[in-house]
Amino acid sequence: MKRLKKAVISLLCISLFAALAMGSGSSDSSSSSVQKVGEASSTKDTSETDSKSDDKEKETEPTAKNEEIKSEYHVGDTFTKDGLSLTYVSSSYYESDNMFIEPAEGNQFIRLFFHVDNQSGSDKSVSTFEFSCYADGYECEATYNDDDLSASLSNGRSADGAVYFEIPEDAKEIEIEYEYDWLDSKKIKLIFEGDKDSGLVFEKNASASESAFHVGDIIETKKLRITYNKAAEYVSDNMFLVPNEGNKYIYIELEVENLSDSDQTISYFSFECYADGVACDGFYGLDDELSATLSAGRKAKGSIGFEVPKDAEVIEIEFEDNIWTDNKIIFLYEE
Repeated sequence: MKRLKKAVISLLCISLFAALAMGSGSSDSSSSSVQKVGEASSTKDTSETDSKSDDKEKETEPTAKNEEIKSEYHVGDTFTKDGLSLTYVSSSYYESDNMFIEPAEGNQFIRLFFHVDNQSGSDKSVSTFEFSCYADGYECEATYNDDDLSASLSNGRSADGAVYFEIPEDAKEIEIEYEYDWLDSKKIKLIFEGDKDSGLVFEKNASASESAFHVGDIIETKKLRITYNKAAEYVSDNMFLVPNEGNKYIYIELEVENLSDSDQTISYFSFECYADGVACDGFYGLDDELSATLSAGRKAKGSIGFEVPKDAEVIEIEFEDNIWTDNKIIFLYEE
């Protein structure tokens, strides 16, 4: 349910931020100049240097390859379009342990679990709202859980998650449609196969990004100065705020100053977390969550929280300081 809330709120926030950005002069489509304070920037500013940089980017940009689209997909199959791969890992019947989430009489829940990998060279997203279910040709209601598939992925990142539906117990043919291109209403068909697991295990990326910033670093963009103050585990004294088994809550604390002449907005919804390259859920139980609209020269301090696996080797938090580009500021989590 947390991912569902995040997906809905994020869509609203993105629309709001876009409006704010256009009103505050933040609609500059050029990439932000990000620099760690204390490090000298290059004094070279020639067209030749820019040309070489552009050529290098073109050479290193991943080539998005599309696999042949099949008429239907089964457990173990992978669908790839424009560098985004969706692997159908398993299907199963599902019994809820929540007394408030139960199927109607004569119905049951089903669950399809997926692994998504982005190798497109740009940001991609996937959401439970892109899936629909049909039992014997009739549309079925979706239901939601903590591990819902909903993620915005930077290039090279991945996510795991599930989609849930409520179907009649006597349904014979169960098909799930994934709409991978909503502009042209293009979809693929996934066949529900009862309790079946592909056994697929996906390699995690436990290497820290070379461009990641550390606790104590001060970063400047064209509009913001960000000080990375702290990173720590969060232990809640609220009995209702407990991480899932095998997970823990973490947070980073940042101080942000508006360097521009116009208002700037920053929010925890502009941050994503990856544990060994796999997307993590946000944790919204902090008292000092970072969320502010700053006038010129003003400052704010706050925290951003996430739920991550206890055994994760590398945890990175990404901040998107310009919604018009795919550039990210990466904070390496270090206790």
